[in-house]
Amino acid sequence: MFDNLIARAIVPVTIAVTGFVIFGCILLFSFIKADMTSAAFQTADNCADTVVKSTRSAMLEDDQQAIRNIVENIGTRADVQLIKIFDQNGKVRYAGQKGPESLEKTINSHISDLLKTAPGQVPEILHEIDHSGEHLITTRPILNEPKCSTAACHFHSEDEPILGFFSIGISSKHLDKTLALLRSRMIVFSVMVLFLTIGGVTALLRMNLFLPILRLTYNAEQAAQGVAESDLPKSDNKLGKLNKDFRLLVKQRDQAFADLKALDAQNRSVNDGSDNSGNRNTTAGHQSSEEAGSGKD
Repeated sequence: MFDNLIARAIVPVTIAVTGFVIFGCILLFSFIKADMTSAAFQTADNCADTVVKSTRSAMLEDDQQAIRNIVENIGTRADVQLIKIFDQNGKVRYAGQKGPESLEKTINSHISDLLKTAPGQVPEILHEIDHSGEHLITTRPILNEPKCSTAACHFHSEDEPILGFFSIGISSKHLDKTLALLRSRMIVFSVMVLFLTIGGVTALLRMNLFLPILRLTYNAEQAAQGVAESDLPKSDNKLGKLNKDFRLLVKQRDQAFADLKALDAQNRSVNDGSDNSGNRNTTAGHQSSEEAGSGKD
């Protein structure tokens, strides 16, 4: 009985608490993942902004070699997998290194989307992360500026808002490793909560429910064997009204037994008195008969 009761008491609580913790961990992990991914894109945007400003300065001086050197030097960074500068028609003008095929496809897709922007509108900066390929990509337009369009080396007019596009692919291994570590720690935390919940609920139920029920069961067995209410072990009152009602029943039973014994003793006393009176009458009758018989003689 108690095994079934324990299962009914522990399993629902364990499932509810553990489910809530797992849901909270998943929700927290999604928030942290989004924040870390946003921070990684912010780092990539800062790197891209630095390269764009450096190349714009070299373009004002009409230093093509400097632009190539900037792109190539940025491409030598360990975390940079691909870097390219496109013209306003989407053709590659400068490339630091050739990246993975999946990265090339993503960047080409970004350029195609940016070229579809309506005339006069400024394209948005595009971001994408590929956890399977372990890289993140940011592609942004290179905007025309007054000091750039008025430079002698530049052939773009002022009404051309876009000079070209810049794409950079950065390794996401560090981000993926951090997220994997965070995921594993949350799994360990959920397992710990599961075991702590089972242990804690079991201990609380044992102290506050199971042991009082066992005591009440023992008292019921003793009462069934005829032990009086005053001789039963003291209770801790953790079962409240149930324990009080049980003791009241036992006390009423003891009182009923006492009343029954008193009534039985009274009935015996009455019966004994009736028997004694009958015996005296019988003896007196015998004596009268004997006296009468002796008188006739």
